[in-house]
Amino acid sequence: MIVTFYSSITKYTGGDKSFTPKTHPTLRGLLEELGENYGESFKAFLLGSETCIILINGKGIMLSGGLDSPLEPGDKIDILPFVDAG
Repeated sequence: MIVTFYSSITKYTGGDKSFTPKTHPTLRGLLEELGENYGESFKAFLLGSETCIILINGKGIMLSGGLDSPLEPGDKIDILPFVDAG
């Protein structure tokens, strides 16, 4: 499993563009590990309203169970900043 961070999100990761986590059964567990690794400001950013988009294998998490989305060892997780074109 690999997590890729895009664009302005790297300011919360200390410049890291990717992270290889422990295997987690759900997205919620993965986000907990990311919060522990990158700190509370990163965790607050991830869980904030409309601040980022999380994709599992190219699909939005709302299509796979939200925070309870199941994860497999070979999954690719992308975390992108939410962009407001308005």
